[in-house]
Amino acid sequence: MRTEVYAVVALLMLGVGVRAQSVAPYASIAADGESYAGPGRAAANDLTGQVLNIGMLAPLHGARKAEGDAMVAAAEIALQDAGGAALPGGRRVALAVQDESGPSWGVVSDAVIHLVMEDDVVAMITSTSGADAHLCEQVGNRLGVPVMTLAADATTTQIDIPWIFRMGASDVDEAQVMAQNIYRERGLTKVMLITEQEHDGLRGVAAMEKAAVALGVAAPESVTLDPLRVDVGFVVKKMVAEQPQAVVIWTDAATAGTFMRAMKAVKVKTICYLSEDAAQTSYGIDAANANGAWTVAADGEGAPARQSFARRYWQATGMIPSAAAMESYDAVVITMRALRVAGANRARVRDELARVQNFAGASGRISFDREGNNRTAVHLVRMTEVQK
Repeated sequence: MRTEVYAVVALLMLGVGVRAQSVAPYASIAADGESYAGPGRAAANDLTGQVLNIGMLAPLHGARKAEGDAMVAAAEIALQDAGGAALPGGRRVALAVQDESGPSWGVVSDAVIHLVMEDDVVAMITSTSGADAHLCEQVGNRLGVPVMTLAADATTTQIDIPWIFRMGASDVDEAQVMAQNIYRERGLTKVMLITEQEHDGLRGVAAMEKAAVALGVAAPESVTLDPLRVDVGFVVKKMVAEQPQAVVIWTDAATAGTFMRAMKAVKVKTICYLSEDAAQTSYGIDAANANGAWTVAADGEGAPARQSFARRYWQATGMIPSAAAMESYDAVVITMRALRVAGANRARVRDELARVQNFAGASGRISFDREGNNRTAVHLVRMTEVQK
C-alpha cells in the first residue's frame, strides 16, 4: 500500500492528471480573497494520533547549514512558547524535520514525500530556496497540505494556488526598495549586481532589472557566478578595476559572507546591498567604509515580539536571529494558532492561515493577501558590526 501511495505522489509531482472525484470547484478567486473549495474539511479527513507534526524542510548540511540550524532552533523555541505544544484532548505538536541539502528531484522530493506520507504533517515550512518552495507547492496543492515558505520567489504565489503562504518579502519587493535607495535617494548610476547561476540568483537579476526599468535607469551590470566554483578573487579584482558606486549581492549567505570579507581585506569601500537571503548569516559583516552594508527587513524592529524572541534566541544559540529564524518562529506560532481553532485537519488549518491579518510576529506584522503574500512593508536596514 505504501508503495502505491508513493507512486501516486510521484505521478502528481510530475504533473500526470488524476480523475477528479468531486464536481465542486477546486478554488475560487474573489476580491475578498482566494478560497479553497475542494474536499477535506470533514472530520473523516482529520489526522489521527496523539502527536501532530509540523513539517520543516531545511538545509542541514553544506553551505546553507547555518540557515537550517537557525530554522530548527527558532521552531523549537516556538513550540516551547506554546506551552509544551499541548492541544485540547491531550494531543501535542512536534516538529518533523527533513534535510533539503541535495538536488530538488531526488533528495528534496523524497524528503517532501516523507513529511507528507510518513510524518503526516499538518503543514510544511520551507526554507529560502525558491526551487524547493515550488516543489513543495506542487505537493501541497495536489494533496491538500498548507505550505509556508521563507523563499522570496514572487512566482510561488502568482498563480493563485490556495495552499501556499509566503512569510517574508518577495524578491520584487526587495529589489524595488534597494533600487529606490540606489538610484533615486542616492543618485548612483554605476551599479554591479553579483548573483549565482541558479534559480534564486536568476530571479534576483530579473527583479533588479525590472526595478531599474520602472525607475527609468539602466539595469545594473550583472556578474553571474558558477555556484559550483565561485571565483571571489576575480570578482573583487573587477570591483577594484571598475570602481562601481554600489554593489548588490544576491547570492546565498555563505557566498555573500565570503565576498564581504574579501572586499574588506582589500579595502574596497563601495556601498553594498544584500538580499535578505544573502544577509541570513552575514550580520556583523560591514564594509570598511562610512556607507557600510545594507539589507532589507520587514517593518517591526523594536516591537515587543521581536525583542522577546531575539533575547530567547540569543540565550539558546548565542547568535542574533536572522530573518529565516524569525520567519520560522512566526510560521510555527501561526500554525499552532490555526490548529487550536481548526483541529487536526489540513484543509481547515489552511482556512485559518488564510485569515491571518495584522499578526504581530517576531519578523514583523503578518497579513496574508488573497494570493498568500505577506503584505508587511519592508525597508532598508544597516548591517552593523556585532561580530568581532
